[in-house]
Amino acid sequence: MVGWQFSFLFSHAMLLPLVVICAVGFHVEMTWAQESPFGISETQAVSVENLSPWLTEIPLKTKRTGFLPEENETYYLVLGYASSANPKEVKDAATDFLKQRWEQSKYSHLPFEQFPVYVDMYLNPKAYQGRPVSMSGHLQRTVISEPGKNEHGVDQLCEAWLYTDDSQSNPTVVLSTSFPEGMPIGEQAIDHVTVTGYIYRMYTYEARDTGRFAPVLMANHIQWTPPQAKNSSDYSLLQIIFIFGLLLGLSLFIALVLQQRWLVKREQERIAQRLLDEEPPKF
Repeated sequence: MVGWQFSFLFSHAMLLPLVVICAVGFHVEMTWAQESPFGISETQAVSVENLSPWLTEIPLKTKRTGFLPEENETYYLVLGYASSANPKEVKDAATDFLKQRWEQSKYSHLPFEQFPVYVDMYLNPKAYQGRPVSMSGHLQRTVISEPGKNEHGVDQLCEAWLYTDDSQSNPTVVLSTSFPEGMPIGEQAIDHVTVTGYIYRMYTYEARDTGRFAPVLMANHIQWTPPQAKNSSDYSLLQIIFIFGLLLGLSLFIALVLQQRWLVKREQERIAQRLLDEEPPKF
């Protein structure tokens, strides 16, 4: 009897840790399922501040140009997350991250607004992979294409090359699921653009018979200020001053010409009168 009770207690004691482990595992899984729309395991949990756990298997740089077939799943995963995340949260996270980089850099003596994000990112790409950033400049080569098959809600691929003041002629490849309404598509330059999103990795492309690297920025939000149409009644203060000065100068020139003509005519009349006075009468 005692032996049976002992066996019963021992078997239940062995089951207790298993029950606890299962309960903990279920709780973690449910928590992550609420955090991630894609059901990635808890070992790859990410936050709006950092997506790098998803990119551990993605090479930061590669000699092969373009995107690799084996990264297709991660490519659409990150792009789908970036395009659907809360824009304000991503913007705030980007500002916080870039301020940290600025404070730790040799550019900390400059105002934060002058921090050369592209230069710091190009020199320290590993520190930026999976992190949110905001970059401003002009776009070129805006293209819209069909995406590959994916399960992350990406139904359109929008690509552009972003050039910032500190990047010189080096582009950042911008990938998004949409462009702002009314933005031109094609090769023309588009000014006044700010892109906020996540750095995916360094993209390899051919330029002048050599391989070059460009950061890939998967966009959460593209802000574009379209040029305002010129109205005939819209003149700046400088334009008004210029037009007024031009009219005033023209008026003075006309007045001087008329005065000169009057003086010449008066002098001619005076000379003619003098000649008449000097000439003796003829009888």
